[in-house]
Amino acid sequence: MPDSRRIETDRLILRVPEMSDFNGFAAMWADEGVNRYISGKTFSRKESWPKFAANVGRWQLLGYGEWSVIDRASGAYLGQVGFFDADREIGADFDKDHEAGWVLTPAAHGKGVATEAMLAAHAWLDASAFAGRTVCMMDPTYAATRRVAVKCGYVDLRRVTNEMGELQLMERVV
Repeated sequence: MPDSRRIETDRLILRVPEMSDFNGFAAMWADEGVNRYISGKTFSRKESWPKFAANVGRWQLLGYGEWSVIDRASGAYLGQVGFFDADREIGADFDKDHEAGWVLTPAAHGKGVATEAMLAAHAWLDASAFAGRTVCMMDPTYAATRRVAVKCGYVDLRRVTNEMGELQLMERVV
């Protein structure tokens, strides 16, 4: 029986994170370019470990989470995409729904990987028991992330300023 938590597209494998993904995960979060529009802060291997463990734990505890994105041809780790509940205290119109997120290694930037992976992830979510409205947030100046969100069906909700700076909040209603 196939694992319903594994998704394959033409170019990608989305799967629950495995220990073999940690080196790629840690390298991605240590990259300044990756973090430029997320937090502006890089993460050490030590700081990356709890984030990685949380990704694995969400699948165990909740039945959904963020997948590791793997290149089908090379087996290379390309990033993470998926859904989580962050409890950010941004407001009831944002916090009560699953949040979508995607972060990719520099090798995957500008190649349509984020869109391909997130469209597949949303198709999985829409067919699951977890289906429903989702939200996402981004730096309002990061056009590439906004394009992915719009292609996945997100529309503007509102802007907010918090400890992360100014953020564009978006929603996807199915």
